[in-house]
Amino acid sequence: MMIEDVGNEECVTVYTCRGKDRILYEGGSQAWRIDMSKASKRKYLVCVQNRNQTWGQATAEHQSAFLIGKISTVTKSTEQGASDRSIIKISAFAELNVPNSWDGNRNPVAYTKLSDYGIHTLDDLEGLSWTRLGSHIDFGDVEPKEMPGDDYEAATIDDPILPAQEEPKSLSIDEAKRGLALRFGVGVEQIDITIRG
Repeated sequence: MMIEDVGNEECVTVYTCRGKDRILYEGGSQAWRIDMSKASKRKYLVCVQNRNQTWGQATAEHQSAFLIGKISTVTKSTEQGASDRSIIKISAFAELNVPNSWDGNRNPVAYTKLSDYGIHTLDDLEGLSWTRLGSHIDFGDVEPKEMPGDDYEAATIDDPILPAQEEPKSLSIDEAKRGLALRFGVGVEQIDITIRG
């Protein structure tokens, strides 16, 4: 029985719109604006689900840590239009189910510890159901088309611009809060609106 403490091991945690199948299809998580040398010093990647956008084929509950991966390399993203971003590639993965794993931080990349996800000992870590990547896996209807990067700024670059002749519609406070939460990747409860007359 191994009781070696690994809980203080730092990992890269990303708040991603992509679901498990999409991440595995791409061989890792992308397209992040990160310090590649800092991220590559970590052994593990933890993915927390962001459902504030709808394009990423999400598979887990909002703000739940759903996947841990063994980082193999951190390199420049090959995604179109993301040459200034990185992909965190993984060699193996295991599923997690840890709710409320995102603290609302606006930056979608954080450096956390394995203990934040209930992994304290080497037994905890090795007891996960690890699967190696490398062989081709059929993900069915996961389309290999280009998608926006997980970085919030990138994910909103293609927002439609209203035609000049179209008047903006009026919104209720609740509608405005939901729209702003979606736009900025935060929870509705984090939006305050002040009206000055």
